[in-house]
Amino acid sequence: MQAILGTLLTTVLAVPTTGVVAAPTDLKDAEAVLAYIRAHPDDVALVTQGISHNADRLTPVASAIKITHLAAYADAVRNGKAQPGERVPVALWNAYHLPGTDGGAHEAALERLKPGASVTLDQVVSAMIEESDNAAADLLRDRLGPGALRKIAHTRVGTINGEMLRAFGGCTSPADVCLKNYVKAGKPVRLTLPGFARQATWAETVTRVEPGVLRGVLAGLRKDKTASKHLEWPMRQPGADPRTLLIGTKGGALPGVISEAMYTVRPGEKPRETVLALRRLPEATWFSGMRSYAHQQFVVRMATDPAFFARVRAALT
Repeated sequence: MQAILGTLLTTVLAVPTTGVVAAPTDLKDAEAVLAYIRAHPDDVALVTQGISHNADRLTPVASAIKITHLAAYADAVRNGKAQPGERVPVALWNAYHLPGTDGGAHEAALERLKPGASVTLDQVVSAMIEESDNAAADLLRDRLGPGALRKIAHTRVGTINGEMLRAFGGCTSPADVCLKNYVKAGKPVRLTLPGFARQATWAETVTRVEPGVLRGVLAGLRKDKTASKHLEWPMRQPGADPRTLLIGTKGGALPGVISEAMYTVRPGEKPRETVLALRRLPEATWFSGMRSYAHQQFVVRMATDPAFFARVRAALT
């Protein structure tokens, strides 16, 4: 899922703190997200300074899980177990890709990077964070080892495309084996995906982590130069000014799930790390959130509008 923070950064501070609250079935803006949280607190995890709601419950966070991959990569670089300039064959990266399942993220990453026969490992990581390429995440997991991610997430972090092959591709082996065999074959397969309801049921079972743990990971990444340069990619968008508001973020979406793991830094204030995960969203509500990116507006507004933050905290107490 791509972000639109470049536009958001120039507009969110102008949103009034009062006004008509949208119906919670339509996630059109930050007020609507707050209304939805009030109506569905059991389907929301929100962890930030001063708020810890469902922080210890294993929760599907979609592609926000990729910050655990990023943390494992940063650790490997720090410990000399990986080099950012390590060459990765594009053919190998492509072999991890499941066409038609990632919203065009893989193709968008290739278009941005315009690689030859190979890319650097750091470029693969950039594709995982910036375009949210699932193939990049699974390749990186294999490169670093699943144990490295488990150590950071305090739970197993599975392969994304392996889980899809197992759920929707007819593979009856464990997900890791499904992906290993798919990569070895080197033949792209376009899955026929089922309807929203079945995909949403599957989305409840994957990319699960405790939001409180994820926030701790995010706080560490903010201080790490290898990781923060990737998370702060929105600051390269038009209108972004890190002197006013610095943002590092990784969001995610699967049917029924929308998430955001974001840190914000404002002059004269302590940095804030926030993890938001909405789950079991009805189809129409989910699609409205995917169009509006209201969850991003919500997180930024919490960080920049004390009155709004107080209302959010009151809604969850």
